[in-house]
Amino acid sequence: MEKEDVDGLRSILLKDLETGSEVGGRLVNGRMIRVLFSPRLGNSKHIVAGMSAVPAGLATPVHSHEAEELAFILEGSGTILIGEERIPVSEGDLVLTASGLLHQTIADEAGALVVLWIYAPPGSEDRWFSDVVIEEEES
Repeated sequence: MEKEDVDGLRSILLKDLETGSEVGGRLVNGRMIRVLFSPRLGNSKHIVAGMSAVPAGLATPVHSHEAEELAFILEGSGTILIGEERIPVSEGDLVLTASGLLHQTIADEAGALVVLWIYAPPGSEDRWFSDVVIEEEES
């Protein structure tokens, strides 16, 4: 069994954003990302989970992946754009993005948006494990 301290990791990722360090995660396209569970880490087989801290006012690149994604908002507020639909989100919201749909996460100007995300099937997270992180391309 694996266990993670979600509140502790949230604090570390937010501090990393402030300081520009990568103690708790990796800086990718302006946001901090930490993969918690993945076949690549050897602690899961069919699912991936991680956390992202998106700084105030930042929008992730528009992207898609073959995995279905659950995004649970831990802190902050913003918008998740799925296709043409704009979904306002804030702490406590849970959003499902179907496989293959273009989507984007946008943090409000008021503060960072912290998201706990779960993908299935695994594979989409592979780009964050290489020594040179492959930047996501805008679609």
